[in-house]
Order: sequence, then C-alpha cells, then structure tokens
Amino acid sequence: MAIKTQLKSLLLISTLTASLTACNLTQTSLPAISDSGNKQLGHIVWHDLVTPDLTKSQAFYGAVFDWQFQPVNDSYVFVSNQGQTIAGFAELDNNQNSSHWLALVSVNNVENVIKQTRQSGGEVLVANTTIEGRGNIAVLSDPQGAVFSVIDTSNGDPNLNTADNSWIWQEVWSDDPKASQAFYQSLYSYNAAEKNVFGTNYSYIEVNNSPAIGFVKKPDAGIGNTWVNYIKVADVDATLLKVTAAGGLVLMAPSEKVRNGTVAIIRDPSGAGLVIQESMQ
Repeated sequence: MAIKTQLKSLLLISTLTASLTACNLTQTSLPAISDSGNKQLGHIVWHDLVTPDLTKSQAFYGAVFDWQFQPVNDSYVFVSNQGQTIAGFAELDNNQNSSHWLALVSVNNVENVIKQTRQSGGEVLVANTTIEGRGNIAVLSDPQGAVFSVIDTSNGDPNLNTADNSWIWQEVWSDDPKASQAFYQSLYSYNAAEKNVFGTNYSYIEVNNSPAIGFVKKPDAGIGNTWVNYIKVADVDATLLKVTAAGGLVLMAPSEKVRNGTVAIIRDPSGAGLVIQESMQ
C-alpha cells in the first residue's frame, strides 16, 4: 500500500461526528482527570481514544507503550503511564469499526469558545455538556474540518508530562496552516511563534512562552484536515517492532529526510493514528 493511501486511512475522519455523539465521552458522570486545582489554559491536557473494542485497544497500547489501565465502567477506562493518568479509552459501537484519538484543550469558558468557533465558520459537533466529576466539554470542528474538543475541568488539569511514552506534542495538519493558526490563536491569548526544526521554518502558537500547538501543511490533498498527536519514545525503531508485533501498522518509517529519522507514523489495529518521536528539537 502506498504511503499516501496509508496516510489517508489514518487521517480521514468524516465519520467521527456521528460516533462522538453516541459515545461515552458525553455520559453524565466520569471521574475527574486531575485534582490539581490548577489550569493549563490553552494547552492540550487530555486525550480520549474513541474505540470499538476496549479489550483490543488495551492489548495494543499496553504492549507498545507499557500503559496501565483502570476500568471506570463497562465502556470507559483510565490510562496511566509511569504512575500518572494521561488518557481515557471510550468504547462505542460504530458502523466503521474504527478508532480515533481526540485532543482536549483546556479552556475557562466553553460557551465562549463555541461562539468564536461558529463565528469563524467552524461547527459544533457535541454541544456544551456538563459531565459530573469532570467538568464541561464540547466537541468542535474548526473551519477546515479538523475535529478537537475543549474542556473546562471541575478540579483542575493534569500537569504537563514529558516522560517517555507520554504525550509530547500536537499539530494541526491542514490545507492552509496559516488560516488554521489564525483560528486557534483567536480562541485564547496565544502568541504566534516560529523556530527552525531540522532546517525548516516551523510555525506554532504558545502560552506564556510555552509551546502549545503546531501547524503543518498536510502532505497530500486527499488527506482530511486533522489533529495529529505525538508520543515521546526512547527508541523509535524499537517501538516500531512492538507496533507490528501487537498488530499495528507502520504508516511512515523513520527517514533521515524527515526530522533526522526521529519520527514515525503508526496506526493501531482499529485505525487510530499517532506520531512517535524520540525528542522535540
């Protein structure tokens, strides 16, 4: 299978809207994602995997990243890495039998973000919903169709974690990265920034000098505009061996032409895609 076709299978998310409406991300009660009492406003503070098969997803991610799992109920589990809770898995039944990662941005007013999204030409996929114990969430589509979520937590946000096998970064891949950056920058008091990454100018937005979201021209016109999430690993090649052994697929192997061979794109057995990277420069 050609790399462009593989990437399309990773990133096309047109079926996500119906899935999210029915899934347990919008149930009336879930445990808090943190009791820190502090907010990391403007940052991605949580990731939920929407999956058709909790057991299958736990087997894959446990084998590849050594994550641990704590059931919350029959259809939702907490995910921990090295003692810190970093994500959730939500099971739902969908006709496509596929999984998706959803990034949640910390905000202090969900309704304001919904209003700004609509005014900018985006869509509201799941309206402002209060989840007892967790806070308020909404699932949105930006003006170019990339799906993301916002959360106003009840008890605070998790502290940002850079341990191996934890989330390290996130990007929006789109037809027009400048327009994407302008949209997300309008949602919060972000500052625009640029730096040289392996010889290429890289655009991102930051909060109080802390990088938050990057923006990339998608590599093929047939790929849907989407968020792409990164996990830090100690050894990309060793991790890829675990991916294939656990039934996943390597969509892009490390190449010296792409960030000096430090990154790879993978897909879990149910279709959710991720980037793994040894480090961020």
